Amino acid sequence: MDLLDSLHELEDLVASSSRFLLTNKCLVNEEELIRLISNIRKEWPSALKEAEEINANRDKIIEDARIEAKNIIEQAKVYAQKKASENEITLAAEAKAKEILEKTYKHSEAMRNDSVQYAEQVFDHMSVYIQNILNTVQVAKNGLQHVGLPEKDETEEKQKSTEQKD
Repeated sequence: MDLLDSLHELEDLVASSSRFLLTNKCLVNEEELIRLISNIRKEWPSALKEAEEINANRDKIIEDARIEAKNIIEQAKVYAQKKASENEITLAAEAKAKEILEKTYKHSEAMRNDSVQYAEQVFDHMSVYIQNILNTVQVAKNGLQHVGLPEKDETEEKQKSTEQKD
């Protein structure tokens, strides 16, 4: 089971829980809640590792683009040197090399921007899911604190009436 499945299951657990009348409280199966939280804790490191791999791949793509740019530049230099004897061809080769270099840098910059944007989207998406889980867990926790506890005044009255009977 992956992290998102656990999150969806946790959300379903809360959504399908019994509700208390006239309140925004629900009764959640404690064993199920603990099991899901445990699953999320187990899956959390792998989700972070996946995000790190995405980030690492972004750097690899950028580095590959730079290497390709260097290769293209070297090819353009070799080509330009072969044609150096003819002025027009030399000028054309330099212009073509410059154009290729500019295109390559633009392409590598665009790839870098896209990979950064994608990584940010992944982190933003994960942040929203995690915040929703934390909010749901907090609501469930708060609901459990108020389940079945008698009021203080009622408890004191029962003790007084029991003492008076004795």
